[in-house]
Amino acid sequence: MAAVAASHWQKDTHGLTGNIAMTNFSFDPTAAIDTEDLAIEQAMEIDAHNEKSPYNYYGYEPVKDELRHVPLSVTGMIPKDLTGVYLRNGTNTQFDKTHQYLHCFNGAGMLHQVQFLNGTATYSNTYIRTPVYEAEKHAGRELYSCFSDIANGGKLALKKIEHIERKKKEGRIPNIGYLETVQASTAVQVHEGRIMALAEVGLPFVLNAKREDSGLLTLDGTGHFEDWGGKLKTAFSAHCRIDPETGDFYSATVDRLTGSVNLTHLSKNEIAKAAAVYRQDESTGRMANLHDCFLTENYIIFADASLRQSRDWIAGPSGSMFRFDPNRKLRFGVIPRNFGPETEARWFETHRAGFVWHNINAWEQTRADGGREIVLYAPMFHEYPDHMPIHTPEEPPSKLNKWVLDLESGRCTVDKTLIEHGYERPSFNLDYVGRKNRYAYLLDEEKSGYMGRGVLKYDQLEEKEIATFDYGDFYGGEALFVPREGSTGEDDGYLLELLMGRETADFVIIDAKSMTELARVHLPRRVPFGVHACWINKSRLAALCV
Repeated sequence: MAAVAASHWQKDTHGLTGNIAMTNFSFDPTAAIDTEDLAIEQAMEIDAHNEKSPYNYYGYEPVKDELRHVPLSVTGMIPKDLTGVYLRNGTNTQFDKTHQYLHCFNGAGMLHQVQFLNGTATYSNTYIRTPVYEAEKHAGRELYSCFSDIANGGKLALKKIEHIERKKKEGRIPNIGYLETVQASTAVQVHEGRIMALAEVGLPFVLNAKREDSGLLTLDGTGHFEDWGGKLKTAFSAHCRIDPETGDFYSATVDRLTGSVNLTHLSKNEIAKAAAVYRQDESTGRMANLHDCFLTENYIIFADASLRQSRDWIAGPSGSMFRFDPNRKLRFGVIPRNFGPETEARWFETHRAGFVWHNINAWEQTRADGGREIVLYAPMFHEYPDHMPIHTPEEPPSKLNKWVLDLESGRCTVDKTLIEHGYERPSFNLDYVGRKNRYAYLLDEEKSGYMGRGVLKYDQLEEKEIATFDYGDFYGGEALFVPREGSTGEDDGYLLELLMGRETADFVIIDAKSMTELARVHLPRRVPFGVHACWINKSRLAALCV
């Protein structure tokens, strides 16, 4: 999830037409910050707050240099079939001093790249040069609102947001539209030869790519926001579900202004379908966010979780617009994949309250009595703090859960905790999206509270733990499964993980079948905490638009 736009509650038509790559600004940076800004910041006591913040931790400290194709040393042997590019996204503030409450969703986006070519490895990194990045670079400090403003900024954050809106209207800072006031720092994916940096509250940021004569991929972070000629009028998910047969993307997001749940079907670089399938208002309440969804043969499924949001709550005791409601049971909305403007969600209420960040997989199956049902797996939080302390020890553990939705009766017949220990950010073989699969790879976040200290291989069908791989003194963000070339089984592949330490970083290649280390690539310096990654294999690399 990316930083929240300054125009969180105020619609701005600028920036809804796409293909915008703002890199040159004419505004006066000395007029961008005034005495009211400084007074609000002083009243918020930002330095004192950040001194005590759980995000005041070495893993969240940024790196400022941008490296390109640095040769890497390797311990072990890189598998011969592992040719391609690993990309991982994350936030990385560009300033030595911040004027915001610390949070892992704040700051400019940065891509970290490890490329394997001819048995060697190289490392590169680049800021993602969105309009917000460029405007704030020009000003030499943050200009726009951020996620921590609405997570724990209170009344002063409301005042700050209102002042930012005035400055935008007066032309003192660039009046960037609400779908483009994002850092594109959550995830990264490839569709039809285009690399997209993603955040669930904005448009996709399509990156300019260059393939060198040597075969190395060069990204400089430049690009543009894409809305496919105005056909995409809402945010695009950072966790699209991708049909492994067609390569089509399915996105489910919540509009920050209207509260509507919007589905988008992207096929062959065109918007095939887009519709609002659920409209939230004061009577329904509003879900806090929609970070992920499920895709099956015939359905798209999303969670309406117990973590709620209301602007009114920011002025309350917690200072946050988010609140977990233990009396509101999590429910799933089920939508046909051939949805249209008139399609409405069919709701399945589960047995208890809960909140889900990341899903594993779901599939349809026929019972012995001939009835049809959907089986779903995901880690679920049984409670969640108002101030949204994701990836810190203040975040409670999420526990692997299984649900079964009976399509005949409309009931949730199974709501079951499978593991009591806290695991999050699951991975699995994405060739099995929407199909029955056995293995999930779960990040151990309860062990230390910050990020993952190891990965568990879990058998969902037998409901048993298979093996673990310990990260030692390193932290991991996501153990990305990559199938072996010519693979013959579901777990025939590799787990790729960027391990982050206090002073160093390693890239580890794990055999996903045996859960043993195959190779460890040593990066030239530390890498800040981050999470979501993608793998661009040899054929997709050759097909990139460069």
